[in-house]
Amino acid sequence: MGTVLLVYEIRPEAPEITPQELEKSIRDGLSEKYEMKEKVEEKPLFFGITGIVAQFIIPEEDGAQDELEDYISALECVSTIQMTFVTRL
Repeated sequence: MGTVLLVYEIRPEAPEITPQELEKSIRDGLSEKYEMKEKVEEKPLFFGITGIVAQFIIPEEDGAQDELEDYISALECVSTIQMTFVTRL
């Protein structure tokens, strides 16, 4: 079974949520079958809001991407997520 690299732009729910808090919230409950790469970029958005660009390595299996996206989207501190890049490893 192969793996897939996904890159997401993740926006916080409110301007007072820092990129570090956003990253920690995602990492804290992330399933062991997913790997969030250490390099997380901060991305200034608008109206003082700063999001993050994060890379994830997931197994190449049916439903893995949907499960990851559902997990991230369900976090209270996350407003939206948008995939910006995907490739097989």
